[in-house]
Amino acid sequence: MEGLHAFSHRRTNAKLLSLVVADALAGRRIVDVGAGEGLFTSWLGERLRARGVAPATVLRACDLFPDQYRYPDVPCDRVDVGMRLPYADASFDVACSIEVVEHLEDQFHFLRELHRVLRPGGRALVTTPNLLNINSRLRFLRAGFWLLFDPLPLSTREPVHLSGHIHPVTCYYLAYLFHRAGFAAVRVHFDRFKASATALTILLAPLVWLGHRAFAWRLRRKQPAVYRENRQLIARLNGWAMLRARSVIVEGLKAQSDGAIGT
Repeated sequence: MEGLHAFSHRRTNAKLLSLVVADALAGRRIVDVGAGEGLFTSWLGERLRARGVAPATVLRACDLFPDQYRYPDVPCDRVDVGMRLPYADASFDVACSIEVVEHLEDQFHFLRELHRVLRPGGRALVTTPNLLNINSRLRFLRAGFWLLFDPLPLSTREPVHLSGHIHPVTCYYLAYLFHRAGFAAVRVHFDRFKASATALTILLAPLVWLGHRAFAWRLRRKQPAVYRENRQLIARLNGWAMLRARSVIVEGLKAQSDGAIGT
């Protein structure tokens, strides 16, 4: 839909759309959590319409500020200040949240809410700025702050900072949130790759590789059980994609039945 403002990069929205569109089928219910003006909801809604599915029959949106939402074909429900989603348990097959988690005080609660509203076998996809790209790592080394995160005002309880970026979370800890919420499996995806990050990664690759090898060796020797559990995630933290990507997309799969938690 033309004229809708994207609160996140359009390439991030497009990548998430490509991951979700396979589930955009009649009978598969999808919710856009933190929908903003409704850009992503509108893109998904038009894909559904092209397949002969009325968007409002399977698609919902919600936000703390539903008055700013402007896609008329799908309703936007109000999320309360406690961040409890306004839906019953097991209501959806897919839950999407684009650049929301870094705005929240209680990220553990938020992931549990996504898990709660999903049906068994459902998917949650959460995007956030990739703090582990090489540009952000170098800024943290230089300034003590990640890219897109700066000092916050201490005299107010309502910080206005890049639309409320108050809680940075790296890919690893976002994946950990998914596991703690009860998701049975976690996957990692990326949106666009930055040219400057590619050049810096090539330049600094030996240093990053040696540091990664040393860290993995020490963890494997001192905490072998923790290393085995985390091996796949740790391997990705210094990978070619992680060091160059602008945003990270973490996907969690809800177990088909209770008690089937795995990695």
